Amino acid sequence: MTLVCAALRLALGAALAWPVAMAAAAPEVSTICALAAVATLGATVWRPSAGVLAIAAIAPVGALLAPGPVRAAELLAWSLAAGWLLRVWRPLMPPGPRTVTMPAVVFGLALLGSWLALSIAGGAGAAPRALPLLLLHAIPANHLVFTSPEPETRMLLHSLSGLGVLLVSLAAAREDARLSRQVAVVAVGSMTALAAATLASVAAQWAGTGYGGWFLLRYINGERYSLHLADLNAAGSLYVVAVLVAASALWSRPPRRGLWIAALAAVLPALWLTGSRSSLLAMAAGLLILAAARRPGALSRARIVTVAAILSAILLAALALMDWQPDVRGSAARSATLRSQFLATTGRMFASAPIFGVGIGRYFDRSAEFMSPELRGLYGNENAHNYFAQQFAELGLVGGVLFLWLAGALVAAGWERSRAPDASPLAVGLFAGVSSYLMTCVTGHPLLVAEAALPFWAASGALAGAGSTRPLERRVYPLAAALAGLAIAAGVAGGVMAYAAVGEAPAERGFHGIETAPDGAPFRWMTRHAVTYVPNDGPGFLRLRVRAPGIGMLRPLMLETSVAGRVVDRREVPADRWMTFDMPVRSSASAPFRRVDLWANQVWDEEVPLGRRQARRPIAIRVGEIRWIPLGRVP
Repeated sequence: MTLVCAALRLALGAALAWPVAMAAAAPEVSTICALAAVATLGATVWRPSAGVLAIAAIAPVGALLAPGPVRAAELLAWSLAAGWLLRVWRPLMPPGPRTVTMPAVVFGLALLGSWLALSIAGGAGAAPRALPLLLLHAIPANHLVFTSPEPETRMLLHSLSGLGVLLVSLAAAREDARLSRQVAVVAVGSMTALAAATLASVAAQWAGTGYGGWFLLRYINGERYSLHLADLNAAGSLYVVAVLVAASALWSRPPRRGLWIAALAAVLPALWLTGSRSSLLAMAAGLLILAAARRPGALSRARIVTVAAILSAILLAALALMDWQPDVRGSAARSATLRSQFLATTGRMFASAPIFGVGIGRYFDRSAEFMSPELRGLYGNENAHNYFAQQFAELGLVGGVLFLWLAGALVAAGWERSRAPDASPLAVGLFAGVSSYLMTCVTGHPLLVAEAALPFWAASGALAGAGSTRPLERRVYPLAAALAGLAIAAGVAGGVMAYAAVGEAPAERGFHGIETAPDGAPFRWMTRHAVTYVPNDGPGFLRLRVRAPGIGMLRPLMLETSVAGRVVDRREVPADRWMTFDMPVRSSASAPFRRVDLWANQVWDEEVPLGRRQARRPIAIRVGEIRWIPLGRVP
């Protein structure tokens, strides 16, 4: 059994190491990003705690290491997981409590189950025997370079990357009790460096205006800025963690107090520049958590009431100081109005599929169906601005409750660690930071941003790695996991039934609207993966007319075509001319139609208006014609 487990670990580790190696060698990935990935993998093989520290230090700057669509932060996470699996001479998970491990694994299975249900249900038109290959093809080998085209696959891999970091951090903390302190120091150092770079960038912009006072007034009056993340609220969530760790360290009166003061002096202005109200409120709540965690002895009812009263006073003071003009863009009243509409949108989406949800990663694309006219006009499509609510909308009661179980387990384990007699001030500060980070998820979605999510999972695992097993855990957790497994299996079975019940061809997907090329030819942009359907009326030919975009490419643009789940053609697409070709097709499906999949090996982003804002859409190949020619009608 030991040899079988070791062989399985090696196989899984190699399966992760291969796309990491492909990404590191890709010309689209910068040299520094490739070196960071290789170093993370090597450090993890040597010592998992070193890999976890690399994630905490480097993941926040992932967007600066390589431009999109490269997924630099996830590349580091995959390197960490590959190194952990390849370390076969050490146990995968050292002995310890399952307080966090169990809900993390079960929640990961729920994510996988939702993805399987969506992918199988969406496989109509493919032969049943071709479904396994279709599912494997749904996860492209170069996902880390050009990203997966389907939102459910992107979200699955993003979420599993975070859970993988959590599990590695849990295992590393059981081997090295110092990890929580080390992660705390590294997190503060990384965020301080980013904060200093942000302030330097603002100073450089100010110098470019001749040091005009009007420039600084823009930021005082509410203009927002972050150097390393486009999602300003996610940047604020990470800054809060650094502030609370530094505050906890200062509370203990360390010998090198000046370093912690310098960190706060850099991070606090950077936090202010993000303009994240939820982060500022979470920071205030985190300071109270910090005070409660550092007080020895059990929390009495009087102490709990005192903390609640102080929190209420802070909240009321913040509400009183905020701008409550409902028609002013960026005001607190305007923000509260929009948040309430987002919550109503999420409620309507949840009500449409309350048990298993609309599917992992589907919130953004389906949000317009459930939005109010005002929200739809402003955003077009958008996430929920409440990560907890979004989990319930996408995964239903099954997945939403499992995520709450995981979040509660992380907080409980962190609280236990921070209240231990030997808890260091850094670990206490890290617990306050992790708890405050979760608070920002109530009005935002930092866990959707890999650069902000992966450091959180690393810190949470480092805190929860050391703990005690309770009798309740031994009795209740296996039963809860079994019930969750049954529910997940039921969801996958529903996807299989939906696949078998489809009688009409679904709508095409993966194409943008009809446009006109410079030569006057009508065409549609396809994304990296497009799906259309043709009749299942026997052998024939599939005709395509395609052309590559006039964009500088570092590699040939390849188009792979499959019909009914079987590959029928693979060829290079030229950029200087239209290419028309016919492909013979014999494969059939069990449905009255056949599914046609068009796969491009690379993708680019194009900026377009979405609602009242600018967004980016993926484009890969111009498609001028898709035509099915039955064998009997071939000229």
